[in-house]
Amino acid sequence: MHHRKTTAKRYFLLLLALALLLSTLACGKQEEATPTADSATQAATEPPAEIGVPVPIMQNGQCAYTLIFARGGDSLDHALAFRDLFAKATGVTLPYAIDTSTPITDGACEIVIGQTDRDTLLGSLSDPLASDAYIMRLCGNRLWICAAGKAGYDRAFAEFFKLTCNVEDITTMTAQPNATLTLPADLALSAAPSLMLAENMTASGTAYTTEGQSGGAYNYLQFEATLTYRFPTPIGTDFNDYTITYSSNTYLRGELVYTKGGKEYTEQLFLEPGERMSFRSFCDDAMKKARGSAISELRLTPIRTKSAEFMLEDVTVSSRDIPDEVVYLTSDRYRLGIKLTWGGGISYLEDLQDGDTALSNLLNDHDTGRLIQQSYYGTSSAPYTPAQYNGTTWSYNPVQGGDQYNNRSKLIDFRITEDSQSIYIKCRPLDWAQRNSLTPSYMENTYTIEGGLIRVDNRFVDFSGYTHPSAHQELPAFYTVSYLSDFVYYSGTKAFTGDALTVKKDLPFWGGNSSAYFTPNAKETWCAWVSPEGYGIGVYTPIADLLLAGRHQYNGSRDAHNGATNYVAPLITHQLSSLKPFSYSYYITTGETNEIRNTFTEVYNTEIK
Repeated sequence: MHHRKTTAKRYFLLLLALALLLSTLACGKQEEATPTADSATQAATEPPAEIGVPVPIMQNGQCAYTLIFARGGDSLDHALAFRDLFAKATGVTLPYAIDTSTPITDGACEIVIGQTDRDTLLGSLSDPLASDAYIMRLCGNRLWICAAGKAGYDRAFAEFFKLTCNVEDITTMTAQPNATLTLPADLALSAAPSLMLAENMTASGTAYTTEGQSGGAYNYLQFEATLTYRFPTPIGTDFNDYTITYSSNTYLRGELVYTKGGKEYTEQLFLEPGERMSFRSFCDDAMKKARGSAISELRLTPIRTKSAEFMLEDVTVSSRDIPDEVVYLTSDRYRLGIKLTWGGGISYLEDLQDGDTALSNLLNDHDTGRLIQQSYYGTSSAPYTPAQYNGTTWSYNPVQGGDQYNNRSKLIDFRITEDSQSIYIKCRPLDWAQRNSLTPSYMENTYTIEGGLIRVDNRFVDFSGYTHPSAHQELPAFYTVSYLSDFVYYSGTKAFTGDALTVKKDLPFWGGNSSAYFTPNAKETWCAWVSPEGYGIGVYTPIADLLLAGRHQYNGSRDAHNGATNYVAPLITHQLSSLKPFSYSYYITTGETNEIRNTFTEVYNTEIK
């Protein structure tokens, strides 16, 4: 077991001293450098800066500096971000060039972003940075800005414009014509991460030991295989919910070890990269009233990368009230039911102004595959092992509600706004054809009632590491009561002009039916299921380019639990990518066909067009 003995404070002071020493040595080397190319290819130059004299980055609106970045990685992205900010502050757009394509010349006026072939001049430290730490150094006329990632560059750029333009908030900068920007000739900043914790201690005061790291600083630990945090004094006595606050530079697979039902239990989780991230989750089986205690370990393993950098800020627990099965959002127009026990899919939608007392829930929730919910299709190839559904080999298929055996997906989190008009859901879906198999993925939904419209924002992240083929993706899967028998969509060429709609009656079952696909207008992509009298429910997914629709065991029932149902899925052809979040939004409304169309036309004109 490895215990870090150097405190963050001592490490920082040592780092700062080393940075200043290397800065002095590097500047001396620069003054002895000789040109390596003829004058036709040299960058803009000025005489070397005099010691103690402010260095002009820009004088009277004129700037001779060139941005230098390294080929590959994120160096260009950070350089362009600085270029945009500089233009915003001064009205001047800096030229930029790849380091290896631009000769190193004595006295060159360069703003070097990240680690480049200029490091020998600028005195680069081997790997001194963590999280949002950064270094900003001026050697002669060459300014170097280097950080560990975007958060560090954001801090460094903000400091640059504070020093040169006296700007406290770079988001509010305006161009200063004929500006003069200067920096002190001895500028050498080494900024530690913005968050500094006590050694081997979380923010709430819980001590820990660590195992598996290969290095690190400021409580940011580097590791290649598995990093383990152990808590000598276990965390929590009785809880159903926990929160991990952290920073990470990559995606991680995690295991949280605690006591459940009197026995040691290991729960799997997945963490996304970012700064000051917060992962909150109900414990496994919390919906079945299970509770945990005594968190003793947190184990982390990189996904797809050879190494990782991680800082644990805190692990806290709580005991949350969980509503019974379905939670409702209610407005003057709608009563919307979100089924927490089925991954937070929409199981109930009642139009309170339809005037039909015999028709309450417009949706079908006969089983976990129905509802309105997220569903995605991935690989059938090794290392994934497919299962069978209805006699067919079935691919990797995370489904929000659960699996074909009516096992339930895991609810991770939910939050309702104070006005009860919006709810956030996060779940870990089951694999549809498998039996009670949680997928390595998370689904998030935000449901919002906005007058006569329901907006749904979806997000999906797959952590499987599988390579998926392109497939039709349901955006979303959408099931109604059988009573809404007629399928309506627009297939003409005059989008959102009131042109004639296409109505399909007596549609057969969609499974394996090539004639169940319908192509909407490329812009007017909404569709609806309506009753013979023309009242119904519509869904509008702006990015859809195909519709899959049909009826199953049609009997005209108004019963939401009946086996008969009508289905539609707005589709796109999309290849899921592990560790690459996928997001989209769709809209739901109800009413007569023309009312549905008018509502979606307004959405298109105000939000999409």
